Amino acid sequence: MSGIGRAPTPRRELHIAAYAPDADQTIGDLTKGFPKTAGLDQLQPQADGYLLLSAKGIEEDFAQDLTPSEKALLVATQLQTNGSIFEAKPGAAAWRNKPAWYVLASNDHMISPEHEESMAKQIKATTIILPASHAVMLSHPKEVAKVIEEAAGGRQN
Repeated sequence: MSGIGRAPTPRRELHIAAYAPDADQTIGDLTKGFPKTAGLDQLQPQADGYLLLSAKGIEEDFAQDLTPSEKALLVATQLQTNGSIFEAKPGAAAWRNKPAWYVLASNDHMISPEHEESMAKQIKATTIILPASHAVMLSHPKEVAKVIEEAAGGRQN
């Protein structure tokens, strides 16, 4: 994470309902001034320092627009997140010197849509808004794939 902003590749940056910190800025720093989302209250710290999202968190806040069977699959197969990610600091921000795209999920309960909009504006991203949960790549795969292809320079609209 520390050197990607200075690396020659990738030549572009894409955020999909994601945090976009500046150099030496933690997610904790970035979220100041924005209300805590319902989904963050569903993060369950594990003894080893990792985090899991409760079943309720997945069903109601992370992937509320998926089918019941898709939600159950996410609950059963979720990977742990290292709790230290919220205090990690990137050494450089790729969006400072590379074109950026941002997929904003307008029904996100993990990162507020207002916060996503603010980050997209800060990084001067080409922004695509989809009526989706945080799991936008699962609920709108064709639309997200189209944005990925555009950001990669494959197809211009």
